[in-house]
Amino acid sequence: MKKIMIVLMAAAIFACQPATRGTFTITGTVEGLNEGIVFLQDRVDGLMVNVDSAEIVNGVFLFTGTIEHPEMFYLNIDGVASRLAIFLEASDIEVYIDSQNPSEYIVSGSRSHDIYAGLDDVVLSYDERLRAEQQEIQTAIMEENEVLADRLREQTAETENLKRLAIINYIEQYPDQPAAVFIAMRQLAHGLDHEELNELVSLFSADLEGSRYYDDLRKRIVDMERVAIGKPAVDFTLPDPQGNEISLSDFTGKYVLISFWASWCPYCRVENPNLVKAYEELASENFEILGVSLDRNHDAWVRGIEEDGLTWPQVSDLQGWRSGPAGEYVIRSIPQNVLIGPDGIIVAKNLKYNELIELIPRLLSAV
Repeated sequence: MKKIMIVLMAAAIFACQPATRGTFTITGTVEGLNEGIVFLQDRVDGLMVNVDSAEIVNGVFLFTGTIEHPEMFYLNIDGVASRLAIFLEASDIEVYIDSQNPSEYIVSGSRSHDIYAGLDDVVLSYDERLRAEQQEIQTAIMEENEVLADRLREQTAETENLKRLAIINYIEQYPDQPAAVFIAMRQLAHGLDHEELNELVSLFSADLEGSRYYDDLRKRIVDMERVAIGKPAVDFTLPDPQGNEISLSDFTGKYVLISFWASWCPYCRVENPNLVKAYEELASENFEILGVSLDRNHDAWVRGIEEDGLTWPQVSDLQGWRSGPAGEYVIRSIPQNVLIGPDGIIVAKNLKYNELIELIPRLLSAV
């Protein structure tokens, strides 16, 4: 296979930046697979895009090219179920993969990947605790024990905050590393407003300007200012499952919660029962929910609506992460929600169940 140059950023390299540009090689060994094809992939707008391919010959493959800054790529091996994340940088990288147990792959020679993978040890105990707590919440809901469910939700919020603090402490050790910015973007940026996001970005060296993830977060701050709390909501029109067009402006005069979700998103499906309960408790002619799905498959979308009992209006352009409203409201992870006031002004964002059922009655009583 031909050698390639991967141009990851079009921006010029500033003299004050770390010397990151250079040649990389990926030498891979695939145990149990003597021949085949490996694709080197990038994630663009939530979709995997092939940027190169290599042949597996006698269980070995090779990629080589140049790279501007360390970035996350993925190996997709024909015949192997898992897609393998690998943080590329200008170095000689070796990857060992057992085709029968690909999730336990080993990467050596990339400090950036070491930083990325090191996060696992930091968050493992928190993730295990959160999974257990979410299961306990679902059990409590099924048993109609709302007192216990509420207590468990508070406990989960505390665990999420402890996890967040642990991640911040970890990335603060690497203020000049793109891998740390990538972690911040994937693990911490969700649900932040533009001021909080700016505070997060301030943890990193300005020398990272020109690198993909740092620039992405800086741009996100600017975009989020357009749809910050207190700013006018951006109107949109999309079809419901039956093809009827619904606009956000159809709900003018009501409080409307835009709920961004997708049937393929496990976190959304876990959160949906809480939203269903909130909708039932907040039944009012002055409050509505508008679901905006980031699905790409119509049947899966409809099935998710039916399975989760979502009785409020639902719309989607079936464009996945390229969804028009998701772009306008700078949605980079789901579930997320945006509360719009009767006057079309953004009131709040990313309300949890307890926050929602406390805030809406208070707002309605003030009308």
